[in-house]
Amino acid sequence: MREKHRKPVIVAFLGAMLLLHLIVAWNSKDLIRKGYPDFSTFYAAGLTIREGLGPQMYDEATQYRIEQQFSSGVTIRQGALPYIHPPFEALLFVPLSSLPYVWAYVVWDFLSLLVLGLVLYLLRPKIPLLQRASIGFWLLAASALFPIFVGFLQGQDSILVLLMFVMAYLSLRKNADFQAGCWLGLGLFRFHLVLPLIFVLLWQKRTRAIAGISLAAVFLGLLSAAVTGWRGALAYPSHVWHLEEVMGVHGTVIPLQLPNVRGLLTFFIPGLAKMASDGIVLVLSLALLIFTTLKWRISKASTFDLGFSLCIIVTVLISYHTMPYDLALLILPLALVGNHCLETKGMSGKTALLAPIALLFVTPLQMYLSFRVGRYCLLALVLVWWCYAVARELGRASATAE
Repeated sequence: MREKHRKPVIVAFLGAMLLLHLIVAWNSKDLIRKGYPDFSTFYAAGLTIREGLGPQMYDEATQYRIEQQFSSGVTIRQGALPYIHPPFEALLFVPLSSLPYVWAYVVWDFLSLLVLGLVLYLLRPKIPLLQRASIGFWLLAASALFPIFVGFLQGQDSILVLLMFVMAYLSLRKNADFQAGCWLGLGLFRFHLVLPLIFVLLWQKRTRAIAGISLAAVFLGLLSAAVTGWRGALAYPSHVWHLEEVMGVHGTVIPLQLPNVRGLLTFFIPGLAKMASDGIVLVLSLALLIFTTLKWRISKASTFDLGFSLCIIVTVLISYHTMPYDLALLILPLALVGNHCLETKGMSGKTALLAPIALLFVTPLQMYLSFRVGRYCLLALVLVWWCYAVARELGRASATAE
């Protein structure tokens, strides 16, 4: 099919996926109004600071009292929806807390949409594939991705994390390691997604990048201490660990819904003791991470895009708390791998690289896995396949370049 005939078909498909998302969002409007989305915990954190209660940000009774001001209609919670992010991130939501909850939710999603457009705008000059169509087309394509939709529906911060990774990618690409480290450091509000890339940078001895991350971490630590006091800031890690135990027991975090190694292990070996499960997940995650660092040499410009793509895919796979909306990070490897296939003539194995991309755009499949059977972890099989295909192509491209 020629490109001029193929594009209308693609637009129609993407439009259909977006329409499905809009229908689900419309049917969820009453739940949104009552305060069911994750955004309620961000909004409550902003209100907590606004009321001068920063030191009590992680106190469950305080959280519940504040959340009841705008989400008393949520019947599935017998307590607070806990705020598990670092104190400094809550500062972003202080201005929004001056608005009524629903309006704050709408404004946050609108800002997230603007950031998504900014991401595409920043990447477009560097990725020839993105120059073959308008920003509007690529914004449609991004909005047609189920993980992006889930992030908007929940009012999550996943698009903001994506921006930090894109800025780090652009900085590393021009060898601005310190700048890249600063951007990654600013992404530490989702530290489980940033840590794998920090490991790779350490392994590659990119000391300037590590210095940038360290500087950003110190700055954000001081900012957190200003919000909650030193005692609250230092107690944050133990608070997160405690919540991990509590949320696991009460079913707030369901491993079968996590599209990562942890979710797959839970699916294939049900009933495994948590200590044994965590141990296996740790070993598999370290193996994947070491495999990535050995496979990708950051300093090699000819394979940089493929290597960075592999790193992002592995990051999503091994992060302990990868939620469906965290797959928004895959926008970057989607663009980079797609561009590699476009620019590499006569390449074998294109199907293996492109088929996972196509599957990631099939919203009905993901809705079925997530909403119908509660087995979104199976999407990780697509990521494992994609990881293997990208690693194989990275090896081939590296050998060709030498």
